[in-house]
Amino acid sequence: MKRLKKRLRTPQLMGVGVMALLLGLVVSPTAQAAPVAAAAAAECTGSWDGKTYWAHSRATGRSGGGYARTYWNGSTKKNCVKFWSSPYDGLASHITLAIFDESGDYSIDPPKEHPANYHYYAGPLYTWFDSTGQCISVSGSLVRGGVTYDLETGPIRCG
Repeated sequence: MKRLKKRLRTPQLMGVGVMALLLGLVVSPTAQAAPVAAAAAAECTGSWDGKTYWAHSRATGRSGGGYARTYWNGSTKKNCVKFWSSPYDGLASHITLAIFDESGDYSIDPPKEHPANYHYYAGPLYTWFDSTGQCISVSGSLVRGGVTYDLETGPIRCG
């Protein structure tokens, strides 16, 4: 009898394993590594300048809704910016971001050809070429609680 019970358990366990694979409950090691790599890629590299640039309400001029931070990477000689909703709760919408350098090059997120409706952040965006000694400017906007907030830095990180 004991032998029969063992034989019944093995196919049952195999069936559960196959079912888990079919349902996607078991994830391969490479699939687990992908989100970690994607999360790491979503951050600016380099040194933060210690400044927080707040978005301002179009209606009242008050700051809030979101903020941006810029970073300089001496190895790549590029600036980077990221724009977060504040608080970081997913209630903001239509978050857009752009970074410009003195040469006229710029990057935008989301790109015009692939518009998206971000709820947490936009970026990171990098300058295209070596921006050593160049000023950059950052602009963006988001909607939070029906209020539109704009971000406009003017020339920053010069020199």
